Amino acid sequence: MDILALPHLGKEVHRRYDDLGIIQVYEDGNKRYLSFGTADEQSCQLKAKPGQPQHGYARAMMAALCLLKPDQAVQQASVLGTGGGLMARCLFEQLPTTQVHTVDLRPAVIQIAHQYFGLPRDKRLTTHAQSAMDYLNACSTNSQGLLLSDLYLANGLDTRQLNPEFVSECRRVVQNDGWLVLNLWKEHREDGLFLPQLKAQFQTVLHSTTSDGNWIIWACPNANAAPDKRGAQLICKRLSEQMGFNLWQVTKGFYRFF
Repeated sequence: MDILALPHLGKEVHRRYDDLGIIQVYEDGNKRYLSFGTADEQSCQLKAKPGQPQHGYARAMMAALCLLKPDQAVQQASVLGTGGGLMARCLFEQLPTTQVHTVDLRPAVIQIAHQYFGLPRDKRLTTHAQSAMDYLNACSTNSQGLLLSDLYLANGLDTRQLNPEFVSECRRVVQNDGWLVLNLWKEHREDGLFLPQLKAQFQTVLHSTTSDGNWIIWACPNANAAPDKRGAQLICKRLSEQMGFNLWQVTKGFYRFF
């Protein structure tokens, strides 16, 4: 048996190799998956609802949209780590006036996101085949209203997200009323240095652990930037219908100790 075949993900419909290894696309009924040759799903797409995030961690990251003020116009939003392009597509659909950027070190991943997962080809969505740090270094100061970091490699989390240099560069490019959204593993909650390091540069920090074992962090440079619990519930109720899932279900964990 081919050890790179993952029958639990369905039928393999595409396989490609680059300098960093294998990239596979699977189909199972109405679902399509992206894999880097491991048992983990890098992306899961419901073909009937291609712009709707399916994984709990992806929904928790996208739930950060409830933090935006009603009159807050996000001119630029960036996703570090393209995967199947589902979060970039969700931002593209939910923020119709925003210029969306998606970044990936592997050009093949971006190509597959377009070809197999319907990542839009549109002047309002720009792809960048480069490292996350190179992209951040090239961004203007205070240019990002939303910055989502979802950096994973074939063997797991890209731990460079935990580096002080990475956090500092994220702070430089995120606007004062903007938000950084990080996807880490629940094990990183035990790191006694990371959260204080983050809070030294971002005055509002909310975090929650998802049912699939991810630790999602929302961080804003401004103090008291998040709506109160009741306000967040009302915003989630309004956004849930257009996003197609119960936003408060994934948001309430961020308010557990807030």
